[in-house]
Amino acid sequence: MNQAPTRRLAAIAGLGLAAAVSLWWLGSTHIALDDGSDASRIAAEALQVVWLVRGMALATTSIRVGTIRGWRPGAEEAVGLIAPSWPLVALAWTASTASLAHVAMAELTLLAAGVALPLIGQGLRRVLRGVEFADIVAMLLGVTLAAALWLSRSLGNLSLA
Repeated sequence: MNQAPTRRLAAIAGLGLAAAVSLWWLGSTHIALDDGSDASRIAAEALQVVWLVRGMALATTSIRVGTIRGWRPGAEEAVGLIAPSWPLVALAWTASTASLAHVAMAELTLLAAGVALPLIGQGLRRVLRGVEFADIVAMLLGVTLAAALWLSRSLGNLSLA
């Protein structure tokens, strides 16, 4: 099976995520500027949203792709999902008060997760000795990680302060 269509799909999903956050950010910034509010706060929120959404997408897909197709295709799809948002991250960083070190660390963490999660999926397939059961476990693990990421956001662990 050719891996190019699935890599393209991951890149299109990454572009879609970036486009949705961009539209929200630009609309919110327009409203903030009309009201005389602080637009840098909106840019910081856009950074948080783009990190959260990409992290949750990685958690729910990368382990499963690693289980079904292996580490390399999983890592390639993860990069395809993460990389299209880098221009948005750069623009939002320049408009926010977030430090470059914090932004770079968040992006490196996403890349590390994009490499590690498919490896976990591949390990699940080897340990559980079959794709069918490993796929179910990978899906449950991914949803659990996405929920944990969502809860860490609500607890304030992803703040830019």
